[in-house]
Amino acid sequence: MINLGHYSGNGHDLRYRRAKVDYILTGIALIPVLVEWGIIAYRAGAAGMSFGAAGAVEGIVALLVFLVLGSSMFLPVRVFNFPFRITEANLARQYVLAIRLCQVLNIVAGCMNLGGVLGKTVPWAAYLYAGGFALMVVAVVCYMLLAFRMR
Repeated sequence: MINLGHYSGNGHDLRYRRAKVDYILTGIALIPVLVEWGIIAYRAGAAGMSFGAAGAVEGIVALLVFLVLGSSMFLPVRVFNFPFRITEANLARQYVLAIRLCQVLNIVAGCMNLGGVLGKTVPWAAYLYAGGFALMVVAVVCYMLLAFRMR
């Protein structure tokens, strides 16, 4: 269950056709995961490290986070708990906002996972964590403001 608040989408049957923006955001979220696995494969092959030392566990975690957050756009509306009261008039807007929030969090989480793999060798990779955390906070605050405005 995706818990964004107290109000449930139970009892509502909404069929939402995904827009191109949803698939573009998913593709953008896939890029850090692919780069991370490319770095892991490079470290394991060219540098002669084992997959465990190269960060395969971090790569698996990044892939699982990508799959879980990426699949959120296919979940039914009854799985979401919304921060504001749900009516027939605002259900579609609140649902789309929640899906887009999950996709943006997917992109940011992928960048943070990439920073974890790069952090072993690249000194500026720590900024991916700080920037990712700041973007997560901004994304959630923007979601709450938009959800409040569209209630």
